[in-house]
Amino acid sequence: MTGVDRQAVIRQDAIARDDARVYQAGRDIIVNEVRASQHHMLREQLPGRAISEIADPYAWEVHRAITVESAGSKEPLPTLPMYVEREHDRRLRDGVRQVVEGASKLVVLVGGSSTGKTRACWEAIQCLPPTWRLWHPIEPSRPEAALASLDAVEPRTVLWLNETQHYLLTPNGSLGETLAARLRALLRDPERGPVLVLGTLWHEYWARLTVPPALGAKDAHSQARALLTGCDLHVPDTFAESEAERLSRAAAVDPRLAYAVEHAEQGHITQYLAGAPALVERYQNAPAAARAVIDVAMDAGRLGIGPTVPLSLLGAAAPAYLTDLQWEQATDDWLSQALEYATVPLRGARGPLARIRARPGEPELHEPHYRLADYLDQNGRSERIYKVPPMAFWDAAAHCIRDPAALMTLAEGAHDRWRYRHAVQLVRAAIRAGDDRALIELIALQHRFDDGGIDQALHQRAAESTDPYTLGKLATRHERAGRRAEAEQLYERAANAGEIPALVYLAHLKEEAGNRNSAVRLYQRAVDSGDIRSIGKLAELRASAGGEDGARRLLEDAYSTTFDPRDRHSYLKVLSDVASNAHLRRTALSLLGKAADSGEIDAIVTLAEVEKKAKRYREAKVLYRKAVKLGSQDAMMRLAELAKNEVEEVEWYRQAAVKGNGAALWHLACMSDAQGDLVKAIQLMRQAAECGEPDARWGLSELLERNGQMEEAEFVALSDPDGQGLSELLYGRDEGGDATGVDRLIRRGVDAGYRGGFGIGAFIESRRSGEPYWQQARRYGLEADGRPSDPWRVGPLDHDA
Repeated sequence: MTGVDRQAVIRQDAIARDDARVYQAGRDIIVNEVRASQHHMLREQLPGRAISEIADPYAWEVHRAITVESAGSKEPLPTLPMYVEREHDRRLRDGVRQVVEGASKLVVLVGGSSTGKTRACWEAIQCLPPTWRLWHPIEPSRPEAALASLDAVEPRTVLWLNETQHYLLTPNGSLGETLAARLRALLRDPERGPVLVLGTLWHEYWARLTVPPALGAKDAHSQARALLTGCDLHVPDTFAESEAERLSRAAAVDPRLAYAVEHAEQGHITQYLAGAPALVERYQNAPAAARAVIDVAMDAGRLGIGPTVPLSLLGAAAPAYLTDLQWEQATDDWLSQALEYATVPLRGARGPLARIRARPGEPELHEPHYRLADYLDQNGRSERIYKVPPMAFWDAAAHCIRDPAALMTLAEGAHDRWRYRHAVQLVRAAIRAGDDRALIELIALQHRFDDGGIDQALHQRAAESTDPYTLGKLATRHERAGRRAEAEQLYERAANAGEIPALVYLAHLKEEAGNRNSAVRLYQRAVDSGDIRSIGKLAELRASAGGEDGARRLLEDAYSTTFDPRDRHSYLKVLSDVASNAHLRRTALSLLGKAADSGEIDAIVTLAEVEKKAKRYREAKVLYRKAVKLGSQDAMMRLAELAKNEVEEVEWYRQAAVKGNGAALWHLACMSDAQGDLVKAIQLMRQAAECGEPDARWGLSELLERNGQMEEAEFVALSDPDGQGLSELLYGRDEGGDATGVDRLIRRGVDAGYRGGFGIGAFIESRRSGEPYWQQARRYGLEADGRPSDPWRVGPLDHDA
C-alpha cells in the first residue's frame, strides 16, 4: 500500500471511528496530519477573514476621502487621512478591550451621515489581535447572509454590521427580528464568546428600532429594541473644542485634513473629507435629466426600496420628474448622459450615484443597479420630505422591482401618504412576486375599501399558504370574526411551522374553552421555543392545579438558564405584581433578590422598583445607589425622581446626561423651560432627541413652535416616531384659530408619510367633519398629484390593477 493510500485509509478511520484506535495502531504522525488538515478546512469555512489579511478599508465601506495636491512632496499619501481620536473613540476602545478580555459585546455608533462612524469602527479593530476574524455578511442580502452563517461564528470574531438598518429594519420585518433574536442569543452565550458586534446607524433609524410602540400598537421591533438598548455610542457631527489641538496637529501632517479644516462650514470636517459639500453642489447644479435620475434614487431610498436602485426604475420614472419643456428638449440618449454626469467621482470620492459591480465569485445582478451616495440619501430625506413621487414612480416600481419585501415597504410608504390605490397596486405586485404575507395586507385593504366585502378566492389562497406568519394573521382575522374552529386550525398549522405567537394565541383559546391540559402543553411548547411571557402562564396553570413546587422549579430553571436577563428580570417584576397565585409572587421576588445579591444590575434596579412601589423609599434608594456604583444610568434617573430637593434632582440628571442619557437631558430641558430659559431648553431637548429619547421630538417641536421657529417645529414633529408631535401642533394651532396653518400641517403630514396618520385622521373626524375635501380624502385617499380620489374598490384577487 502506498503512503497516499495508507493516509486515505487512516483519514477515513479517524473520521468514522475514534482517534484512539488510530493512535493504538502507531499512526500518530499521520493522525496529527489529518487533524491539522481537517482543522484547516474548517477554518476556511468559518465566516470572515483574519484581521491580519485585511488591508483595504474601502472594501469595508469606509468612505473614500477627497484628494488634494500634496504640495512639495512626492511621497504618496496614506490610503486614509490621519485619524484624530475623539471621545467616542476612547469609549469604543474601552469596549474592544473588554471583548479581548473575554466579554461578548455589541456597540452601535449612532450619528449622521459621513460623521466618521465606519472609520471609527475600522480604527477600533486595529486594536484587536491579528488572529481575530472580521466578518461582513452581505450576500445574497445582508440579513439573509448573517442568518445563514451566524451559527458558524466562532469566538474571537468581529461581526461588521455597518449600516445596521439593512440587517434589522428589513422590509420583511420578521427577518430583521429573527436576526436580532439570534444576535442576542450569540452575545449572551459564554461558550461562543468572546465576539464583538460593530454597527452604525443614523439617528432616525436608531429611533425607529428602539422607541417603544404606542399603547396598543403592534410592537414590530421588540427583539431589535432589546438587542440595541444601552449599546449606542453617539458620534457628534463636529469635533469638540477639547479635540481642536489634536485636529490641528494632524492637519499639519495630512493635506487632505488641512484642506477640510480650512474649507468645511460650521465645523463639519468629516463630512467635507467624504466629499459631502461637493455632492450637494453637483446635485444642485445638475442638468435637468441628471437631477431627475438622482431624485428618483432619493425617493426610492427614503421610501425603503433599499440601498440600490435598478436601472429600469431610473429610466421609467425619471421622465415624470421633468417639466414638459425639459422633456421636449431631452435627447434620445438622455439617460446615459444623466448617468454619466451622476457617476463621475468628486475629488476622488464617490459621485452622487455609483454603479454596483459584483465581486469575483458573486452572482451578477439581473440588470445594472446604482447606489445613491449616503450623504445625498440623508439630505434627500429632509429636502424632499414633503414631496410625493409622481404616478409614474409608483407604476414603474410595481413593474421594475422584483423583491417582494421591497414592494411591500413601498406599499407601506404609499399607504402612509394616503395614496391607497398605489398601495394596492404594489401589494398585488408583491403577491405576483411570491410574497404570501402580502395576501393578508390585500385582505385588510379589501375589507376597508370594499365595505367589508370578502373575496373567498383571496382567503382560500391565504389559507393554502405555508408561510406561518400568513397563517397566524389569517387565524387572528377568523378569531375576531367569531370563527373559532377555523382560527384554531390555522393557529395550529402556523404553530407547527414555527410561529411562536400562534402557539400562545392557540393556548389562550384552549384555556378560555376550559381545555386546561391542551393549554399547558401549548404553553410548554412556547416556553421551549423561547417565549418568556408563557413561563408565567404555564406556572400559574400548574400552581392552580396544586403543583406549586413544580411551578416554582419551572420559574427557577427558566430564569436561571434561559432568556436575556433584562427580559427575565422585568417579567419577574410583573409576576410579583399581578400573578394570581401568592406562591408565585413570592417565588418571583425571591428570584429577583438572588439575582440582585449576585450583582446583576438589572435585577438590582428591578428589585428597587418593587421597593419603591411598596413605598419603602429608603430600601429603594440603597438599591439604586448600589446599581449606580455598577454603572446603571437607569438608577441615576430613579434617584433623581426620589431626590429630596431640586438641587439633588438636577445633580442626578446631570450625571446621567453626561453619560448620554436622553431621558436625563429631556428632564433638564423641561426644567430650563420652567425657569424661563427657552434657548437652553431647546438646546438640551435637541441633545435628548439626538440620543434617541422618545419624548424629545414632540417636546422639541413644541418648544420651537413657541420660539417662533414654525418650519423647523413642523419638520421635527413629522419625524416624531410615536406620533405625538404633530398632534400637539395640530390641536394647538386649531385652538389658536390658525386654520391656514392647520390645513398646511395636515397636508404636510400626509405627504411626508407621517407614521402617526391615525392622529391626523382622528383630527379630521373631530375638527374637519364638515369639509367634503378632507372627508373624501380620508375615505378614498389621494392621487399622486394630491387630488382626492374618486370612489374605488380593491376588487377580487385576480383583478387587473
